[in-house]
Amino acid sequence: MVDALKRMEACITDIRSWCRSNMLVLNEKKTEFIYFSSHFSNSAWNPTIKVGNSTIHPVSQARNLGMTMDSSMRMTGHVQCLCKAALHAIRMIGNIRQYLDQKTTTMLVHAFVTSRLDACNSLLFGLPDNLINKIQRVQNIAARLILRVPRHEHITPLLYQLHWLPIRQRITFKILLLTYKVINYMAPDFISELAPLHVPTRALRSASEQRLEITFRSSTKFYGDRSFAFAAPHLWNGLPNSIRSASSVASFKSRLKTYLFRQHFLSV
Repeated sequence: MVDALKRMEACITDIRSWCRSNMLVLNEKKTEFIYFSSHFSNSAWNPTIKVGNSTIHPVSQARNLGMTMDSSMRMTGHVQCLCKAALHAIRMIGNIRQYLDQKTTTMLVHAFVTSRLDACNSLLFGLPDNLINKIQRVQNIAARLILRVPRHEHITPLLYQLHWLPIRQRITFKILLLTYKVINYMAPDFISELAPLHVPTRALRSASEQRLEITFRSSTKFYGDRSFAFAAPHLWNGLPNSIRSASSVASFKSRLKTYLFRQHFLSV
């Protein structure tokens, strides 16, 4: 671990040098450092890194590409920030709802609410029900706002009418879409390495079904089962071959949404 910290400090030193050579400044006061570990761990180790003349201590949570990541990846802080921002947008739209038709309201909800719920949502895969349900309630409120129905109305017919996938299915959709891009060479190499194609040792009829090799064996449900290397092969191999063999991204998205939509609403 000490060697990893030294390599990180050396990398930061190179970045600072590059910034100076390009008339830029790396702001040490705004630099944050987060150390990820299991929340089951009782380790009292408190690493620090040097950035210029400053010593940076680890923080409990930090923002990265719009995501609020905590040190144990429970995503509790992110879910709270996500729901707060989405509910604020819903209130703003609700203030002018009486002047809008349904089509315009739907466009505003997609722009300011649904886009937030879908952003980087693959990181929410495998979260417990209490966190997913918080995000689901936000989606339910948005659906009632569009259709102008009271709170006591059952939500399932409303989501069906809007043709919206619930939150867990939207997360699954995002992971499978990324997996499709991996298989069809449309994803970065560092992601493609996590989901290699299964190559049978002898000629089989299933060789053309584009199944993934299950190379990652999870030992922890909370962390291992949530990783892309574990989730992607299990979700992908469970799809019908007619979806896996889609010829384009648009065709795959259409078939996958229909499949997930029917799978959910026919089971409730």
